Amino acid sequence: MKTKITLFFLILSSAYSSILYATNGDLIASDITFASDFYIVNENTATVDVVINLNSPSTGSTQVDVAVALFGTATNGQEYSFTNQMVSFPLNSTSQTLTIPIINNTIYKGDTYFVLTLSNPVDGAIVGTSQTTVYILEDEENVPTTSAALNINYLTSYLVDAAGSAEIVAHDPVSQRLFVMNSTASKIEILDFSNPNSITSVQSVDLAAYGIGGTSIAHKNGLVAATVQGANYTNGKVVFMDINGTIGATVDAGILPDMITFTPDGTKVIVANEGEPNDDYTIDPEGSISIIDVTAGLNNIQQSDVTQLNFNAFDSQLATLRANNVRIFGVNTTVSKDLEPEYITVAADGTTAWVSLQENNAIATIDVVNKQITDIVPLGFKDHMLAGNELDTSDQFGEIFLGNWPVKGMYMPDAIANYTVNGTTYLVTANEGDSRDYNGLSEEKRVSSGSYVLDPTVFPNASFLKNNKNLGRLTVTNATGDTDNDGDFDEIHVFGTRSFSIWNTTTGQFVYDSGSDFERITAADPVYGSLFNASNDNNTSKNRSDNKGPEPEGITVAEINGAMYAFITLERTGGLMVYDITDPMNATFVSYHNSRNTASLGGDLGPEGIIYIAPENSPSAKGLIIMANEVSATLSLYEITNDVLATPNFTENTNSFVAYPNPVTNGIVYFKENVTISLYDYTGKKITEKENTKSLEMQYPKGIYFLRTKDGIAQKVVVE
Repeated sequence: MKTKITLFFLILSSAYSSILYATNGDLIASDITFASDFYIVNENTATVDVVINLNSPSTGSTQVDVAVALFGTATNGQEYSFTNQMVSFPLNSTSQTLTIPIINNTIYKGDTYFVLTLSNPVDGAIVGTSQTTVYILEDEENVPTTSAALNINYLTSYLVDAAGSAEIVAHDPVSQRLFVMNSTASKIEILDFSNPNSITSVQSVDLAAYGIGGTSIAHKNGLVAATVQGANYTNGKVVFMDINGTIGATVDAGILPDMITFTPDGTKVIVANEGEPNDDYTIDPEGSISIIDVTAGLNNIQQSDVTQLNFNAFDSQLATLRANNVRIFGVNTTVSKDLEPEYITVAADGTTAWVSLQENNAIATIDVVNKQITDIVPLGFKDHMLAGNELDTSDQFGEIFLGNWPVKGMYMPDAIANYTVNGTTYLVTANEGDSRDYNGLSEEKRVSSGSYVLDPTVFPNASFLKNNKNLGRLTVTNATGDTDNDGDFDEIHVFGTRSFSIWNTTTGQFVYDSGSDFERITAADPVYGSLFNASNDNNTSKNRSDNKGPEPEGITVAEINGAMYAFITLERTGGLMVYDITDPMNATFVSYHNSRNTASLGGDLGPEGIIYIAPENSPSAKGLIIMANEVSATLSLYEITNDVLATPNFTENTNSFVAYPNPVTNGIVYFKENVTISLYDYTGKKITEKENTKSLEMQYPKGIYFLRTKDGIAQKVVVE
């Protein structure tokens, strides 16, 4: 058998000094390739030079077609200018450069890209890089402008426990104490908050005797309630104590109690029992809600005061809920087992509560009066191809690229809050996102994964999207997105939406989302821009771009100076976003604040819980914001300097509410009937409050005071 050997040699002459020939005299065709698979250019740069290379000199007739692919987000004629063309290589040349004009318009569109492809080669073969992407970085930042509506200043930080954590914080305005859930150590830290600049420890309450880890804490009217996880997937506990940490009653809640809150009148405690599965998914408890009547008081709350609500009534609706995009996908699951209550907010009148079902991307509604779960509402998806919904998707792309991509975000809120405007109550959600990642079931995939197959009809550019500079690094779910059940993915679903949203509770409709604000604001921040999408355990820019970005976690709302505000914590990047939400459909950015270090890892890291303290309840007589930071185990304090006490404008109505004697001479005032009452001094600072009482001690200095019922009826009283 003979082996065929093909030789080529170089003919030296003035005309063909570097042309390659085969031994039979035929010219050797060149390999044709783009010099690079990508280019990054600023919009205000006039042109970009795209180079096409040959691996051997042109024969003089080497040609290739260059065309714009159909799947870019930059518009030809608006962001750039290019005409599809045939590129010819002169004799002996080894490259050609295409100089493409970049159009510097004044319209914000976010970062965009276009793709050029090679085809139809003549006297050559396309080998190597057959397409190149030109990424255009927007020069109109379109960053929301900081407002002066609230003057928020960083005050101080307090280290709760260097070996522990600080996840949830609660405040008692009467004793001026803080109660912090130290989950790592399974302790409650009681702190003296009478001087915010000099916080001191009062007591540390060990919860180890009640379970395997504390999870949440709340306070109302001198009663502190904490939740503790039970061992071996048994029921968790609710532990009640006074403000000194003296434990009274304990009762069972459900499995894995994750959040606890009081109703506004302080008569009930509501617990979200998450009921997560074990790691191999052989145990999957039912998620549930506990409603506890606490009117008997600290030492007298009984198990009979606990009502357990489950989701059994929804088990028959499994197919309908799935069809409506409620995520129910556990191992051999039922609705009751799969739903995982995460966080609770209670309406101002105490009759209704809403519970985030984070992993299920839904909200449950609770009738608190009749103690029933009445509805499960799916939250749907956020389309990141829409203008204003840009996101940065790769931790391996060297620039911040806030662009539109064919991705749908699942809202999946952690913390939620509510407020009412003109008789309509709205939910405000921090859309963190969360996955199920267990040995027995893991839904997390990278878009680049070979097992994550994109539908070729929907995504003809699948190989482009799977590039790590584009969507390849993005963490997605494989539990949803295969809309036609044929084994590949027709939609790309990601965890969370990197935003906060507002929802109408009457209609269930979405009315507002902050879009790409959080990433745009943090990217442009003059101090913290270098930590764009960094995590809470490193200072690496873009470290979390591939997975939930800044990760909004906690939220609280408050009325300040006649306007409603939302305060949202960013678990990864750190700090808080402030928005004016007075008009639910047109919320506006106010400011962003952070207190982590930039030069090295440190400062306040991993904010979880957040509370607002009104001036009348504040030791400084100014509005305060406190964040509990899980990773650094610190509390970060911010003061709102223009949120101050004012002389109260109480409207007296002594016909329906009478306090006597007035003036008060013996240190006590009486009422004709049981009332829930608050006492204020003349500056408007709340001194104390009491539920369902016919009398109130008035052992205070001589002067003018104001009594106000929970219905807003007020009376001036004089202490002599």
